[in-house]
Amino acid sequence: MRTKKCDQFLRKINQIASDFKTVAESEKPTDKNYQEKIGIGLSRFADIYLELDTEDRERVCTYIEELMDIVGLESSNGQLNKFMYGFDPNEMTDKN
Repeated sequence: MRTKKCDQFLRKINQIASDFKTVAESEKPTDKNYQEKIGIGLSRFADIYLELDTEDRERVCTYIEELMDIVGLESSNGQLNKFMYGFDPNEMTDKN
C-alpha cells in the first residue's frame, strides 16, 4: 500500500517529466530551458527535502539524469550536485 508521502513524491517526479515534455514540444527547446525546468522541479522538493534520505535524493537525481539523456542535455549546470550534496563539487575544484 502506497503512503501519502510516496504519492506526493511521485507527483513531484512526474511533474518534472511533464515540464521536460513541455520544453521538448516548444518551438525552440534549449539547454537553458531544460535547466530551468530542472531547477523548478528540484525546488518542488523543498517542503519535504529534510524528510528525504540519501536513497530518495539519488532516485530523484537518477530520474532527472534519465530525462536529460532522452533530450540530449549534458549538464544540469550543477543543480543535481547541489540537490544531492548541498553544494556543487565542481565549483570547489574551479576555485583551486
